Amino acid sequence: MKIMSFAVVALSVSLGLCAADALAAALSVASPDGRLSLGFETDAQGMRWSLARDGRELVKPSSLGVAFAVGSPLEKGAERLAEMRVRNVRRASSDTTWTTQLSRRETVRDRFNELAVELEEAEARAVRVGLGQTEVERLPRRLTLVFRAYDEGVAFRYAFPEQAAFDGFALTDELSEWRFAADAQAWTTAYATERDQQEEPYTRGPLAAVDPKKYVGMPVLVETGGATLALCEAALSGWAGMNFRAAGDGAATLRAALAKLPPSPASMPGVAVIATPPAQSPWRVALVGDDETDLLGKNDLIASLNPPPDPSLDFSFVRPGASSWDWWAESNNSLSTERTLALVDFAAEMGWPYHTVDGGWYGFARGPNHGPNVPLRPRRGFDLARIIAHAKAKGVGIWLWIHWMEIESVGIEETFARLADWGAVGVKTDFLERQDQEMVDWCERVCRAAAKRRIMVNFHGSFKSTGGERTWPNMVTREAVCGNEMNIFRKKTTPEVCAALPFTRFLLGPADFTPGSFANVYSRDFVPQVAKGHRYGDETDRCPHWAEEMGTRAHALAQCVQFDSPLMTLCDAPERYRGADGVEALRGLPAAWRDTRPVEGKCGEYYAVLREAFDGRLYYAATTVRRRELALALDFLGEGEWTMDAYADDPVRTPADAKAIACTSRTVRRGETVRFALCDEGGALAVFTRRRWTPRIKYVLRQGGK
Repeated sequence: MKIMSFAVVALSVSLGLCAADALAAALSVASPDGRLSLGFETDAQGMRWSLARDGRELVKPSSLGVAFAVGSPLEKGAERLAEMRVRNVRRASSDTTWTTQLSRRETVRDRFNELAVELEEAEARAVRVGLGQTEVERLPRRLTLVFRAYDEGVAFRYAFPEQAAFDGFALTDELSEWRFAADAQAWTTAYATERDQQEEPYTRGPLAAVDPKKYVGMPVLVETGGATLALCEAALSGWAGMNFRAAGDGAATLRAALAKLPPSPASMPGVAVIATPPAQSPWRVALVGDDETDLLGKNDLIASLNPPPDPSLDFSFVRPGASSWDWWAESNNSLSTERTLALVDFAAEMGWPYHTVDGGWYGFARGPNHGPNVPLRPRRGFDLARIIAHAKAKGVGIWLWIHWMEIESVGIEETFARLADWGAVGVKTDFLERQDQEMVDWCERVCRAAAKRRIMVNFHGSFKSTGGERTWPNMVTREAVCGNEMNIFRKKTTPEVCAALPFTRFLLGPADFTPGSFANVYSRDFVPQVAKGHRYGDETDRCPHWAEEMGTRAHALAQCVQFDSPLMTLCDAPERYRGADGVEALRGLPAAWRDTRPVEGKCGEYYAVLREAFDGRLYYAATTVRRRELALALDFLGEGEWTMDAYADDPVRTPADAKAIACTSRTVRRGETVRFALCDEGGALAVFTRRRWTPRIKYVLRQGGK
């Protein structure tokens, strides 16, 4: 592949369009319901896209383009490539469905209208091969812009078809923009560098005031023009992950920022993507809703933009479910064979199909197990073979934590061969902290190797979800979330932070938040574990310094249903679960859903959702930052009598004790209304089970109870 002749990358060029071509007039594509209209236009200054809903502008005309590294075949010195013409325009429509048992709903409708604009240079140009070298002729180069309009939102991507003009290219960045009205408000999360675990909280403020020095994560929720948009990307594969950057000129504008490749002898400084045509970027997505709650019923679009699984791979081994965990309560200070066997027994007792063994099981005896060059074998005194055999007899699968650099140093194929030989069902790999093209490719190689060995994957310290769980069903969850783990180290995962997550991070896809603590305290009384004298990694440090979680017990239980993760890792220890008020809500906890219906909410304040499990049970989960009363009309129930088991804040006891919870059970019928009085930082969870259940109740949420 011919990419460069010298490694100078200070200059970049962009692709634009020539207005002279008749086909280069303004083009548009509308959503199937006609409400959304995505526009494309060009003139001598380049190409732009825009978005309107019901005729009202949401995204102002915004630039499109890509920047090529100096020295790549698509580079023309410092010249701006502005003279391109529309070679062809293709239109298409599609209306299909696909199914999954690992997500928010079983059946997903994928319906869109598509506009593909094929571009070609207006005339063949000469290009210098290197500094001071002779100019040589080349053929006109081609680029295709693909736009899709769904009822739920819009998406676009750059595609580089196979062509005689060049056989490879290197991108330094993407020149896409998102321009909004000056008064647009936004929920954003920002990072100091492009290399981050993407675990910062979301905050709301004027989009124009976002710090241009920061890298803005995904999604960005933008409130403008009487609508709310969620900006994100989908189908990240063979490319660099993207953040946003604020324009920094006082305008409400975001610009693409591709993650750069790490410095290495094989890469050019500042380069983000090296590719061989045919190649295509991820989709740039804007979900569009009336408000943030409306968006929650539209995020299937992200997964739908990803390709289906490779038919040559068998993913029938992938099974959602809850997992016990050994790390959070006391940072794995008591990790041992006997302790792990006890945790496996508790998982079996609770009807959870998994247990996760976290850091400390491999390497040296109670020594380092981070990074590469550590023996990938059970440390002395930790009997992994006995644990896995015992777990298998109990119907519990074992997940194993492994640092990503350890996998790389041992070798991806060899690592998964060992895991399969040992009998592990999943790997939790950690500390990736990058979303450059190399890391994106590494994650795909891991998913493929794991799939061949019938092993599931949980990426921690990783980049956000882009819907890849459709392509790789064994990639059941990932982190990239301000989760419960942070309660060990600082007061960060507050109820306010948690109240934004359903509308932001979980909008993108599953996340391993690790909810469900029964050590519940109000934020005013919260002290991080390390601030209480906890000694991380000291196996003599036991129960007096266990971790705690902010919010009431009902708040903690509701999050176990509100938050999406086909591997629902429950954080606390058997000593605090067994026999405690509310623990029955976690018995046989579903981790994937036949259907999901957001009921009401407001980002950063409260959220309530209805979900249908595959066994016919219905779940209602609500959390709030400030006390409020919520009413739930039971019109979603089928005919006949139902048992409602409720776990909610006790209006008398809970205000004084965050652990206090009211556990009640009663018979209810369709047509009734039940009410829940949520305390500050509180919640409610209700489980509805049909008495004398029959298969008639399948899909009750979608069929209105018929």
